[in-house]
Amino acid sequence: MTVNLTPVPESPKGNARGSGYERNTDDWYVEPIGAVVALLGAERFWGTIVDPACGGGNIPKVCEAAGLKCFGYDLVDRGYGEQADYLTQDFSWADHLISNPPYELLEQFALKAIDEIQHKVALLVRLSWLEGEGRYRRIFEPHPPSRVLVFRNRISCPPGGTEVKAKGGAVAYAWVIFDKGHRGPTQLDWIRAG
Repeated sequence: MTVNLTPVPESPKGNARGSGYERNTDDWYVEPIGAVVALLGAERFWGTIVDPACGGGNIPKVCEAAGLKCFGYDLVDRGYGEQADYLTQDFSWADHLISNPPYELLEQFALKAIDEIQHKVALLVRLSWLEGEGRYRRIFEPHPPSRVLVFRNRISCPPGGTEVKAKGGAVAYAWVIFDKGHRGPTQLDWIRAG
């Protein structure tokens, strides 16, 4: 699958992260195309998909290349999609949400999406996001994910809008999928980003 990506200039700012990259404005980090392709190969989506933190558009572009209808939005105009604040707007019209949301707002994004999206929510998260008693009580106990897709190869999410190239993947990532029709335990699977 071929997807054309055009970088949008922006300067990274802030503190160093555990990933080895400098902190980027508004937590914009670019997921690799192979990570999105791997998700679409492991999980079925249909109808309308929304990415409310689309950045440069990797997720919508890969979805569209796969024949899916995906709409991209972002808090900041990065040259792709429409500008919108996901946390204050209604996205209940969407069948699915696929996103690499800003980590500072990840829990808020997750809870809002689980509540309003019609079918599935797929979030690209650091594997360590699954840890913690408080988060378990707030998210995973009342809304157990249907699947967690752990990358068996390390992916890298460099800061968006910069010339910084992807490094060798210092952080473990996974797609966490919440399915409104899910009942029972969470299924754990491994995927590989090409």
